[in-house]
Amino acid sequence: MDKLIKNTTAYRIFCREAEAGRLAHAYMLSFEDGVNLRRALVVFALRFFGFAEDDARGGQIARGAYPDCKLLPEEGKKFNAEAAAALVEDCAMRPVAGDKKLYVISGFDECSAVVQNKLLKVIEEPPEGVSFILGAASLSPVLPTILSRVRLLEIAPFTEEEIFAALERNFPGGQFNRAAAASCGGVYGAAAALAGGEFAGVHSAAVELLSVRDFGGAGVLSLRYGDSGHKRQIVAEMQRLCCGAARAHASGAGDADMRRLALLWRLPALLLGAEKLSSALRDLRFNAYFPALLYGVLTEMIEENKKWQK
Repeated sequence: MDKLIKNTTAYRIFCREAEAGRLAHAYMLSFEDGVNLRRALVVFALRFFGFAEDDARGGQIARGAYPDCKLLPEEGKKFNAEAAAALVEDCAMRPVAGDKKLYVISGFDECSAVVQNKLLKVIEEPPEGVSFILGAASLSPVLPTILSRVRLLEIAPFTEEEIFAALERNFPGGQFNRAAAASCGGVYGAAAALAGGEFAGVHSAAVELLSVRDFGGAGVLSLRYGDSGHKRQIVAEMQRLCCGAARAHASGAGDADMRRLALLWRLPALLLGAEKLSSALRDLRFNAYFPALLYGVLTEMIEENKKWQK
């Protein structure tokens, strides 16, 4: 994970600003991978202090034990109004080990508006030597007043090849590494879960959705998978299958599911599906209503398929 983070533009910008002595007093790290958000923040915190994780102080930061770097909230807890009040009070105290203090808050998008407002003044005008790195998997719930007072760094979704290389490092020769990398939507945490055993369920859902032949069936299945915890992964896998089935039309290549889908769908319908699913992946970033999104894609594919069957 660390290698992926350190290769991002966001991290390189942060490093340049640290080297030039121009670090902002408050950063917001936008990183869709909620599973690995806290780890990403630790990587940035280590660079903030200039420590390596394998030395004593860097190891303390990674464990949440360095006195001048507070990793919040505590594992398994949420950052609530009480924690926000404690942070504001703690900000007034001098650093213990050096001349600067850093507050790292993971899952800032899960903080209520009340909590965010409690922190607004101290984030805007912190005491001397106090800095913040806030992390959010989504910027939508973050108040505009907070965003206007921080330096925003965004980690874009990783490429399929970057994800695959990381999976190969952590799951050498894994059976589902390539498929997980293609279906994870650029989110390593999702890819690792898929490669570790969850891919079969995502693949099965994608195949079932793409096997529907009428509007009624499309509605039933869209609702059935509407509450899935792998929304982005299902859409990405559907897109991969559409592209594979389209290639199977031309060459007969592809796995058994792709060849079967090539028989169910005309080529224009598969190409349309791949295009619409790509748009759906973008729409999911804005919390689109998932059942409606699935139903819209499937109905357009069915209509296109019927047009070419006449």
